[in-house]
Amino acid sequence: MVYLSDKDKKKISLQIKKNIQKELKVKNKINTRKMFDIWSSIALEWELNFENINFVEMNKPWGFNYSKIRRYFYNKFIKDFRGGNNWKTFEKKLFDLLDEAKNKSIQDTKIERKFPFKQRIFPDEMNEGDWYSPPGTEVKYSTKKITNNPYQVEYYRKTKIPFFKGPQGQEDFILKNKWKNTYTYGFIYGYIKAWQNMVFINWKEVRKDDFKNLLSKVKLIKTPNVRLKTISDKGYYDFFFKKNYTNYLTNRLKLQKNIADDIFIELEKSIFDSNLSKFLFYKKENYFTFQERKFDSIWGSIRIKKDYHHPQMGIQEFTSGILSNRELFLGKTKDGRFYNTVLNSRIDSRKKNIYGPLYNYEQFLLYTMFLQFISPMEYSKLDINERDIFLRFAVNRGKDEFLTYAHAKII
Repeated sequence: MVYLSDKDKKKISLQIKKNIQKELKVKNKINTRKMFDIWSSIALEWELNFENINFVEMNKPWGFNYSKIRRYFYNKFIKDFRGGNNWKTFEKKLFDLLDEAKNKSIQDTKIERKFPFKQRIFPDEMNEGDWYSPPGTEVKYSTKKITNNPYQVEYYRKTKIPFFKGPQGQEDFILKNKWKNTYTYGFIYGYIKAWQNMVFINWKEVRKDDFKNLLSKVKLIKTPNVRLKTISDKGYYDFFFKKNYTNYLTNRLKLQKNIADDIFIELEKSIFDSNLSKFLFYKKENYFTFQERKFDSIWGSIRIKKDYHHPQMGIQEFTSGILSNRELFLGKTKDGRFYNTVLNSRIDSRKKNIYGPLYNYEQFLLYTMFLQFISPMEYSKLDINERDIFLRFAVNRGKDEFLTYAHAKII
C-alpha cells in the first residue's frame, strides 16, 4: 500500500475507465463467481464487530462482562437459527423470519435482554458499578409506523411492494418502472444468502492482540462443517441455497415450481453473467457490498502487474463521503442525475437532519458507477441494463437487513 494524491487517483480512474470500455466491447465469457463472494463481505463486517468487542474488553472496566454477554448472544443466535441438524427445522425458522421481514421493519423494544449468568465483579478501589456492562435491548420485527427518517432501519410504512418499507417517492419510482417483483425476489435472494453464509457456514476467529496499544485484530476463516466432508464442497452450498430460495417462493409466496426455478435462473444470470457483472469484474468490485473497510485497507491503491484499481469502498463510507467530498464522486460534473443524488443527500443531511446507515437506490446507482475524481460512467453507454443495477440494490438491501437483524440480536 502506498499513499496516492488525488491527481494520482484520477489518473488511475481514467485508466480503469479506458480498460472497462475496451473489455466490454469484447464478447468473451468470464467467471465472476469467485470475485462475487458474499461470505468475504460478511466476514469483513463481522471481523470489525469482533474487533470492536475486543477493544471494549481491553479498554473498559466493564469490557470483560460486555464481551462475555455479546459472545453468549452470538452463540445463542447461531444455535437458534441453525435449529439443530434437522434441515426442515432451520428452513422453517428462516422462512418464518422472512415472513416477518415481508411487511415489517426491525425495531427496538426498549426491553433489556436476559442472560443466564451474573456479571463478574473485580474488587479494587473502583466503584463496583463500573464493572457492569449494559445488557442491550431486544429487537423484533414490527408494523409500528415510523416515518421520520428513511435512512434508519426502523423506518416503516406499509407499501405495495413486499419487503420494501421506504418512502412514497421511492415506492412510486419502483412501481413506475415495473420493478416490484425485481425488488421482492432480489431482496429474498440477498436475505437467504446472508443467512446461509452467517449461520450455516462455520467460522473460526483468529485473534491477535496488541497489548501495547490495547488493540485487537481479527481474521475469520471457514472451518469444516460436520455435515460435509470438506469445506471446498461449494456445490453443496449452492444446491442448498437454491433449494431454500425456490422452496420459499413455492411454499410461502405460492408460486409454481417451474416459475420459481425460472426466477432463480434469471436472477443468477443478471448477477453473474450480465454486462453489469462484467463491469464490476473489470472494476474489480464485489457484487455484494459491505459497510466499511478496515483502516489499513483505506489508504492507497493496489498494483497488479501493469493494471491498477481502487480498493472497493464500503457503502457507509460512500454515503458519508458524498456529504463532504463531491469531487471525489462526481469529478467536475455539475448537473444531471448523479449531481442531484449528491445534492439531495446533502439537503437531507444538512437541512432536514435525516441520515443513517441505510441508502436509497439513487445513491446506490452512483455508488455502482462512480470512479474517483472523474465523472461517473454512464450505464446506458456501456449497454448495462438499469434493471440489473436495481436488482443488485435489492439483493444487497436483503443481505443488509438480515445482517442488521443479526447485529441487533447480538451486539
